[in-house]
Parts: sequence; C-alpha cells; structure tokens
Amino acid sequence: MVREAEKPAGPRGRRTKDMPSGREALLSAAIRLFAAQGYDGTDIRGVAAAAGVGANLVRVHFGGKAELWMASAERILSRAAPMIEIVAQISGDAGLKVEERLAIIIRKTADFYKDNPEIRDFVYRSIADGGERADFVADTLLVPAYASGKATFDEAMATGIIRSRHPALFFIILTNALSQPHGFPDILAKLAPEIGRDDSYLYLSMSVTELFLHGI
Repeated sequence: MVREAEKPAGPRGRRTKDMPSGREALLSAAIRLFAAQGYDGTDIRGVAAAAGVGANLVRVHFGGKAELWMASAERILSRAAPMIEIVAQISGDAGLKVEERLAIIIRKTADFYKDNPEIRDFVYRSIADGGERADFVADTLLVPAYASGKATFDEAMATGIIRSRHPALFFIILTNALSQPHGFPDILAKLAPEIGRDDSYLYLSMSVTELFLHGI
C-alpha cells in the first residue's frame, strides 16, 4: 500500500489550472530564448524544455521554428503597439509645448523599457542577427515607432531644443540611451550607491531629458 506522501502528483506534464496554456508557455519561453540566444542559437527542444512542455507541441501550435519566431515577433508587436499609439498622441498634442512633449515621451519610453525588458532584448537581438528577421522587426516596429514621434523631433530640431543631424539619428540615439540592459540598476548602484535601484530608471529618464533638451 502506497502511503499518502508517496502517491504520485499526477501524470507527468499535466498543467494545473493556474499555469499558462501550452501555446502561451511556448511563446513566453521562445521570446526569452530568441532574445538571449538569437534565432540560430535557439532550438525547438530548448524552447519546449524552458516552457515545461513536450517538443511536439511546438509543431502542434506553430509548425516549426520559423513560425514560432514569427509568432513571437507578432506578440512583441502587439505589446508594443499601445506604447506607439501613446507616443503618437503625445506628439500630436498641440496643447503642449514641444519640450513638454519630448520630456513626456522620454519618461514614458524609459518606463516602457523598464517594464518590458524582453521586448528590448528581442528587438536588439533580431536587429543584431540581421537578415529578413531584422528587416521584419525594423519595418513593423521601429519604423512605426519612429513615425509616432517624428513630428515632435522635427519641431524640436527646428527650434534648436534638440541638436542632431537627422531626426532618425536622434530617435536611434534616444532609444539606445533609454533601453539599458537588464543589469543597468545593479551597475548604476555600484557606480552611484546613493541612487537607489528602484530610482534608477527615473534618474535615467531625467538625465536623458537634461542631456538632450537644450535651451529650456
């Protein structure tokens, strides 16, 4: 007779009600691994293992690695779309001065990257890997993101509030400044222990605003 403590918990691989579905678990794991290892460094078995499901579920839900990457990219796009819309609304708000619009865009962008590090990492790795996947991310995410704030960037350059050779260059530099790597709060704490880890992104957005906005 098996004692209660020795009874098996249930069939191996069974997911409890509070666990994500197999498809959602695979997407979450795929985004993390594609962001950390790139497309070539990621394999279906590794994604399945990270998701805690069988490798056959990748083919059931997605078909293969290329389709899994595309589904991951589309998930990233859907999560970034509200932020792009927010920037577009701020940029088009005629009731705010251009420097006010820029300051809000900088603060909200810093907060977005703080709250969504996997988006930052996935985009960076896809661009670094190059090829058609980099083109897809650039065309469907970076181009709309740039367009959402371009009117404000143009106006700020025309009035001398920001200085750049081209608004696209300002956008890239600004994005790089605000999308710090995962360990940024720890590194900042070592360099400036008087700044608390919880305040690191606040200080980042404030410093970027002070650095880029001239004459205000």
